[in-house]
Amino acid sequence: MIPFLVVRTHTGFAYVRPNAVLAVNSSDPADCTLVMTGGVTIAVAEPAEDVIERLEAEAREEDDARLIRERHNHGHVER
Repeated sequence: MIPFLVVRTHTGFAYVRPNAVLAVNSSDPADCTLVMTGGVTIAVAEPAEDVIERLEAEAREEDDARLIRERHNHGHVER
């Protein structure tokens, strides 16, 4: 299951799937806009750097999990 990423908006919180984020647009140091698949945009009340950092961390965790599954499926289990 793909986890949700929680971002703070001007009116509360939004829960987005990291793999659905196409771009992060920033025109102000204090906030940014997420461009999602399907053309949806979300105004976020956080700096773009913070959101991108969390997106990258989530991507690294997903890559690590995929690598572990592949090693297990091919019989390469760590000792």
